[in-house]
Amino acid sequence: MFSEKRKYFSDTVLPLQGRMYAAALAITGSADDAADAVQTTMMRVWEGIAQGNRPANPAAYCIASVRNASLTIIARRRTGIAIDGNDGIDPPSDAAADSRAELSDARRLMGSLPERERKAVEMNAFAGCSADEIAEALDVTAANARQILSRARRHLRSLFK
Repeated sequence: MFSEKRKYFSDTVLPLQGRMYAAALAITGSADDAADAVQTTMMRVWEGIAQGNRPANPAAYCIASVRNASLTIIARRRTGIAIDGNDGIDPPSDAAADSRAELSDARRLMGSLPERERKAVEMNAFAGCSADEIAEALDVTAANARQILSRARRHLRSLFK
């Protein structure tokens, strides 16, 4: 019985780890926080499997779970002690500064999207989720998920102009 659960986890959940990490990194903006969110999600999924719970769509379930864990980490970070930022590391080069500015702009633009549109874009662009997986996570039809995604992309294009 235990080996069956371990096999399900290994065959179904572990292959999603990269997509979960990409989604968490896009949300948190920190490699360490993203790794923490993935680890928290993996532990919760493992505990659920150990109790006999198997989601109908494991990919959508894991991405939604890692998103929630990432948002929890962000919320805790905001209420925690501010970090000074002076860690003895040399200042970034101009190219790195430009890249960070572009990333900051992209995050700001993503933040301006309505929540469902933002979630759909994050799941598709950063986690590689299909319309069916997005639909399950948003609790809509696949056609509606594609429409939400299209609307979000159109909105982002208008903001880039």
